[in-house]
Amino acid sequence: MARRELLMLAQPLKEGKHKVGGWYMSEKLDGGRCFWDGGLTRGLETHTVPWAGLLNPKTGQPKKKIKKVATGLWSRYGNPIAAPDWFLNTLPCTPLDGELWAGRGNFQTVMSCIRKDVPVDEEWKNITYGIFGAPDFKVFAQDGEIKNANQLTDVRGVLQWLDDLDIEQKEDWFTLTGGSNFASELANLNEWVDNFNETTFLIHQTKLPNDNDIAMEMVMAKKEEIIADGGEGLFLRNPASSWIPKRNHDGIKVKGCLDAEGVVVGFTAGAETEKGSKLLGLIGALVLDFNGKRLELSGLTNEEREFATKGDAEHAEVHPGSEMPRGSQGKVFKTGDKVTFIYRELTDDGIPKEARYFRKR
Repeated sequence: MARRELLMLAQPLKEGKHKVGGWYMSEKLDGGRCFWDGGLTRGLETHTVPWAGLLNPKTGQPKKKIKKVATGLWSRYGNPIAAPDWFLNTLPCTPLDGELWAGRGNFQTVMSCIRKDVPVDEEWKNITYGIFGAPDFKVFAQDGEIKNANQLTDVRGVLQWLDDLDIEQKEDWFTLTGGSNFASELANLNEWVDNFNETTFLIHQTKLPNDNDIAMEMVMAKKEEIIADGGEGLFLRNPASSWIPKRNHDGIKVKGCLDAEGVVVGFTAGAETEKGSKLLGLIGALVLDFNGKRLELSGLTNEEREFATKGDAEHAEVHPGSEMPRGSQGKVFKTGDKVTFIYRELTDDGIPKEARYFRKR
């Protein structure tokens, strides 16, 4: 079974590798990624939807709690998003990819709102749906296995499942298409999405110059401008690329980062990864004390992941994903070491988001 993701995911920018001349540039909104299936699953029981994230990816067992009824809005990990009917009624009858957003710096506000089992009208009045894609439904529906740290779903036979559904106008979903490439997606979006609707808007796209050096200068300048104004960064898209439910280099994210220090207080044991068992017997993450809060830090090389003793390595191999016993040490890192890490921003609880190891003090 081929591997896939629920949605199209971007790669971080590597200036020496990525050539972005002639690409589209837009602001990367700091909200909650959201797929709208055109209203196809609205009112259906969640467990009947083929792409729903029903299993705990760590255990392979059914989740203890899921939202029982789908709304047509889905998180990037296949979880239904409960939204008020008045909000859903404003969305067009076509698949859309975008971000639920409440303005710059309000990530936690959005997350608190969309995680609720029952939507709160007053909270949703602050949410808008910023749209940057119109996936071809047949491409979204392709067979594959979603297997990552947040979702474990075997997606098969979606079109047959759709054919068996007893819903009105179901034939529409067989023919809906966002376009053969991103440029045509944008053309279709301009026809489908009402920019005067209070709940939806098209994320503004700027076409970069064809010269890569000039384009990169514009990207870096725009990134600094957005970050200075409290934004997250940029998203770049190849106009000739097609939307596919995988992580690929036709979508590039350009983000700024902050840095801070923490103290190593422990380690977790590495577990199996999407590429095999390369972390078994190695350090999975450093456990840091950061301002009195626990933080698990990734981003190590394989050499930095080695334990100091054979006994610790063997324990880690037998107990993948668990916290190592007190007293365990790495060859490079010891408890009490101070390390610097980079991160995007702090949550309202003071926890660094997307933290990764940078260097040892």
